[in-house]
Amino acid sequence: MEVIAVAEREHRWRWEIRHNGQIIRESRAHFPTVAEAIENGRQALTGLWTGKDRPPISRRSQRPPAA
Repeated sequence: MEVIAVAEREHRWRWEIRHNGQIIRESRAHFPTVAEAIENGRQALTGLWTGKDRPPISRRSQRPPAA
């Protein structure tokens, strides 16, 4: 998962949380600086990562298959 900042026309920022390139959640609020948008997005990511809405884990084992 990743948090990205998105610029708006009015020189304000919002955040999006993406997983495998798809938007999982986005902010409804706008922030005056990119740093504030990213920090708020990180807080939302923590709640998402530990909550029931957590997306399925897409990691795969790096071990070769058993012969």
